[in-house]
Amino acid sequence: MQQETSHAIRLAGFLREQVDGFAIDLDGRTISIQAENANRGWIGNLLREASHGIETERIIESQPPDLRDAATELIARLLEDHAIVRSEPDPPMSGLAAVLMLEGTIDRLCSTTLERNPFWNACIAAKNRGDVPDRVVIGMVIENWHFLHREAYFDAPVLGYVPNLAVRQSMNAFFSEEYGHDEILLRSLNAVGISRDEMYDSAPLPATMGLCNALAHWSHYDPMFFFLTMGVLEGQGLRSDSFLDACERMSWPHGFIAPLRAHSMLNIKGEHGNLTRKLFVQMPLLAASEVRRLRGKLSSFVEIYDAFYRQVFSHYSSTSRQLRRISNW
Repeated sequence: MQQETSHAIRLAGFLREQVDGFAIDLDGRTISIQAENANRGWIGNLLREASHGIETERIIESQPPDLRDAATELIARLLEDHAIVRSEPDPPMSGLAAVLMLEGTIDRLCSTTLERNPFWNACIAAKNRGDVPDRVVIGMVIENWHFLHREAYFDAPVLGYVPNLAVRQSMNAFFSEEYGHDEILLRSLNAVGISRDEMYDSAPLPATMGLCNALAHWSHYDPMFFFLTMGVLEGQGLRSDSFLDACERMSWPHGFIAPLRAHSMLNIKGEHGNLTRKLFVQMPLLAASEVRRLRGKLSSFVEIYDAFYRQVFSHYSSTSRQLRRISNW
């Protein structure tokens, strides 16, 4: 193994954390790494370091002395399984090339999460009123209102983005268009008997607040990754709004649907789904290591976003109360 220490290495696939350890998804196969609680910390750190194209010697030396032999053995095994490969310095990538590659990763992650989500499956299959329970339909608008009502939490930190003037201008233009969209959704809620005061007295679901908090964290501490999430949040690549389409097929009243349609049309006309591409195209060359770093974090975002929709469906399809009233706590 001593011979390997002069080479930089990197993961050959996508790292995922699972209940019994970690998995590296390669093309057509998965390498599993078992990790008990006592070993989970250092194994996870080693794999994350390897995802950034660091020299083997540096990775091993970063481990506590009593774990370096185990780290050497793990790296040797992963090299043998081709889960880790020797890495030569990669040339930098244009913003466009980087975002197109990262979108491919997002699509692959969404295909096993969001595209199999019970909420979206129910919307796609819905034909008649009740196919998606009424409480779930209203609950989706409630949680979207909570999300949009808190949008300044996570958009505001990047409005002063210093490294790139064009990106800063695009973000400010987007925020000026997006500001007040919670008021549009409130009109839908008014149409089904929910008032502004009742919404102010309600609490979002934990998954909704979790998504807001995650975005706020990335906006403050990792703006590049935050920019990468925005296209997905704004419906990147979607030709229509599956939720709105389902409401129309289920014959929800005009007063409820019209504000939803207005909100959807504003996003479409503003090309908000293309925001991530617009931001990345305006960036100079990105180091390959930075693109790999962004790629390695995408699974966390997709899982959080998927959890949002799953909790909307599970909570509102089983509760007898439409609002989680703070005054009742």
